[in-house]
Amino acid sequence: ATTRPYLLGVCRLAAKTAADITLTPQVPQGPPSHPPPRAAGATSPGTIQPPPPSVWSFTVPITSTTLDALREPLRPAEAFFYWPVVALAAGGLGFALGGLGAGVVLLVAGLAGPPLFVRRRRKKLFAAFEEQLPDTLGLLASSLRAGFSFMQGLEAVADETTDPMRRELQRVFNEARLGRPIEDSLEEVADRMQSEDLHWAVMAIRIQREVGGNLSELLDTVAETMVSRDRLRREIKSLTAEGRMSGIVLAIFPPGFAALLFFIQPDYMGLMFKDFFGIMALVAGAVSATIGWFWLRKIVNIEV
Repeated sequence: ATTRPYLLGVCRLAAKTAADITLTPQVPQGPPSHPPPRAAGATSPGTIQPPPPSVWSFTVPITSTTLDALREPLRPAEAFFYWPVVALAAGGLGFALGGLGAGVVLLVAGLAGPPLFVRRRRKKLFAAFEEQLPDTLGLLASSLRAGFSFMQGLEAVADETTDPMRRELQRVFNEARLGRPIEDSLEEVADRMQSEDLHWAVMAIRIQREVGGNLSELLDTVAETMVSRDRLRREIKSLTAEGRMSGIVLAIFPPGFAALLFFIQPDYMGLMFKDFFGIMALVAGAVSATIGWFWLRKIVNIEV
């Protein structure tokens, strides 16, 4: 009898929680007294969201967003189908021509090559986009001061700039012609290009649209801030060059020197793989080198 009120309270709380997290809320009959509940993570129209935080990503870069940014005519399903097929074909060709060793090498190269190639192309594309962004905002601010509207200035900048900025701005302009809000199109470009600076620029444009103000002056300020951040980022990169080189040496030198000794003195190095203490020393050295590499990487990776 004493636990009955407690159980009733728990049941009411569970029912209320289930009603709050329902993904398909029922449409109320008649004029609603309050807006229907939204799904977890959804935002109301006009809500200004900060850009997503920068995190380390170790995932395979072959995604629909990446392929769309690179203008590749492949879908992710097709890319994931051709990727192992090409790797197996390369491994089979290497095994037929050079034996087991060549087959394993070509198989590993076929598996690791496409993600590395896509990651390298994506990195170059994002770097070129970030380099063009301050000049693009400056040209857009100049167009607004000359009397152009935001859409006209965006079209003029798209005609003056080069790829990849031209391609993305033309896509934004075409989507705006079809009726999509231009802020949403620019936000999608920022997501596709993973540009934190463009996220902040779009957020500033949204604020200006809501509260008013001089948009050209605002874009000039954002562009100057981006230039200052890029200058500081380059200075930090030059100052941390020694630490990054130390990390590369720490990762390459021990296994490279061990392989050299193994080929020069196989009997001397063979004890390291046969004796228990030798194996423990190799494991401890590998673990220590890995920890040191990640430690140095964390030290020299300074967010600006």
